[in-house]
Amino acid sequence: MKFSRPGIRTWILLLYLVVSIGSLLLLNNVFQTNQQEIQETMNKLELSDDLRMVQLYSQADSVKVRQIMKTYGEAKGVIKLSLSESRFYVALTLFILILASSLIFIVVLTRISKPLRELKNATDQIRLGNFSVHIPETGIHEMKQLKNSFNVMSRELESVQKRLLVAEKEMIWKDLSRILAHEIKNPLTPIQLAVQRLEERLATDPDAAMQILGDSLDIIKQEIENLRLLAQDFSNFAKISKAQKEVFDPALSITELCRSYTQDYQIEFDLLSDQKISFDKTHFYQIITNILQNAMDASDAKQPIRIGLSRDKNYLVISIKDSGQGIDSEDLHRIFEPYFSRKSKGTGLGLALVKKLCEANSAIIRVKSKPGEGSEFTIIIEAATN
Repeated sequence: MKFSRPGIRTWILLLYLVVSIGSLLLLNNVFQTNQQEIQETMNKLELSDDLRMVQLYSQADSVKVRQIMKTYGEAKGVIKLSLSESRFYVALTLFILILASSLIFIVVLTRISKPLRELKNATDQIRLGNFSVHIPETGIHEMKQLKNSFNVMSRELESVQKRLLVAEKEMIWKDLSRILAHEIKNPLTPIQLAVQRLEERLATDPDAAMQILGDSLDIIKQEIENLRLLAQDFSNFAKISKAQKEVFDPALSITELCRSYTQDYQIEFDLLSDQKISFDKTHFYQIITNILQNAMDASDAKQPIRIGLSRDKNYLVISIKDSGQGIDSEDLHRIFEPYFSRKSKGTGLGLALVKKLCEANSAIIRVKSKPGEGSEFTIIIEAATN
């Protein structure tokens, strides 16, 4: 059993008991010693020399002896009465001393413990984050100084808290702007590619341009819709991690999402069809797009990017594997950290956001990579029940 250390009030109480009881015992011992000496003196008291010199030869001598004996008895009675009164007054004095010392102790303890309780309550408020707490600077001189120091500390903490809140808000807006800029670049890439293909066909073969016009417009409209959804998500950053789940086929979404990239990159599909997941569709788009964009950045245009979708019991497993340069082992555990990137143009926010969105949708993301052998990202999602 663990015992806590005694507090200051316990030590004061122990000190009071030791001092007061010790003093009373000493005082009582003095009184008792004096009374014992008086009692012993009485017991040893002898008759006066006049009584010893008396010769009982006459009637006058007998009268004198009786007078002496009477006087002696009266004196002894007076002494006994005085001793009894002395005992009473000693007990009364001790009682008054105990009462007075107890009252003094209570007053002193109150004047000490009340400010300590005020300080304890104030420190509890500080612990809860209320740095505006202020306690009255009353009490003895030392307590006034202690309370003054506490109030100065409280005001300084409140000032620091306000500065930290301002800095935190600025940091949030900076992070928000960097994430938003990073996410906007992903839809802009397929839009730019679609426009470039149209320009090239119009410059070389206007009739052929009409053949890809429909697909190009569909890609542009799809990416504009994705931009709108992203803007809607980022309009309230606090809700970005709250998934609005819906049931859909991930294979169809992946195929549709990759349409804008298949013209310029070699993407191979191995997708299990007729499967359903319950997932935020915008989050799903962001996750796949970010991983796919990383795969394209790590690979040459002629190197294949393989996207697979398989089932493992009650889970669907999405894998995106590139044939790029891979990730160094010392960097592998840090790739999901915000702002960590080895790319010259990377912000380090893409994969951090991917992990955050996976967690928001109760999905698991894993990565395997070796330098020179490429990287494979795996997303494990619980299959939706029909």
